[in-house]
Amino acid sequence: MGVRLTGFDYSRPYYYMVTLRRLEGLAAFSGIVASGRCELNAITKAFVHVIRGFHRQFPGVCPIECFSVMPDHIHLLVKLEGVVASKTFSFTSAGKSLCFYVENLMAALSRAYWEVGAKAGSVEARRLVMEAKEAKRFAPIFFADWHDWIVKRDGQLAAFTRYIRENPARSWLRRSHREYFRRVNEIEFLGRKWYGYGNTKLLELPILEPFRCSRKWAEDGEEWRTAVARASRIGPGGAGVSTFMSPCEKACGHALGLSGGRWIVLSPEGFGERWHPGRQYERFCAEGRMLFISLWPAMAREPTKAELYDRCHQMGDLVVAGLGANAEE
Repeated sequence: MGVRLTGFDYSRPYYYMVTLRRLEGLAAFSGIVASGRCELNAITKAFVHVIRGFHRQFPGVCPIECFSVMPDHIHLLVKLEGVVASKTFSFTSAGKSLCFYVENLMAALSRAYWEVGAKAGSVEARRLVMEAKEAKRFAPIFFADWHDWIVKRDGQLAAFTRYIRENPARSWLRRSHREYFRRVNEIEFLGRKWYGYGNTKLLELPILEPFRCSRKWAEDGEEWRTAVARASRIGPGGAGVSTFMSPCEKACGHALGLSGGRWIVLSPEGFGERWHPGRQYERFCAEGRMLFISLWPAMAREPTKAELYDRCHQMGDLVVAGLGANAEE
């Protein structure tokens, strides 16, 4: 059932963004066409029917209206209700956690998958099917470790809704430009080994301009205006190199975008297996205009703020010293 947040009551009536991952060797749940939309097949249509009708079979969960059936995973926004009595069922939603509903939904989707005659391609998938038939049940089609995010803060619901609805378009971008959506180890830069994600050719551009701006700089101040003006002059032949975290550095990044420049982003966290650029950067990644680099591999735990601050300073010092100290602390 995956890793849930320790100590959290998953029967509380929140929205939850749930991600179910398809097992290897099974047929694609959908297709992605050039327009960035999902192309429906028999499996997709069966899944849509199950998801839209799920709340009628399991009181305690609201109708699931926001979801995306991707080729190898499904995103859903699931909301639990408060206590609901039912003449058909002998339970209320009190005590029924998100796990209860997700596991029943996974079982219903697995049943629908096999009922439409979908195939198992790999040896491992066929083994699961045979074991399930012997046990007189439907074989699972998802990894057991499904993932959830709890929607608790203002603005998160709109962000998750947008993320799910834009998932097919983002997937098409990544599939169409795979060379710009990949992790790269042991990049040589400024005499050090770096980890990277994106277009490593940006390190070969003739102009690599460091941007290191203080959070104390005022938007109407001379330092701010000078840094943004430098970013505006870089153009397509060069890239800005920065963490792009402070307000002034973000303004420089915006100026780079308008001038046709590129970004080399110093990332303190490294790049884990599920890491991908934020939605605001994906179009620039697809155009080959972004590279994320880090001196460290992905951490097995969440880094502290102090660690992130220290790492940003280490990389900033190295970049300013190596490329020319044109920016002030």
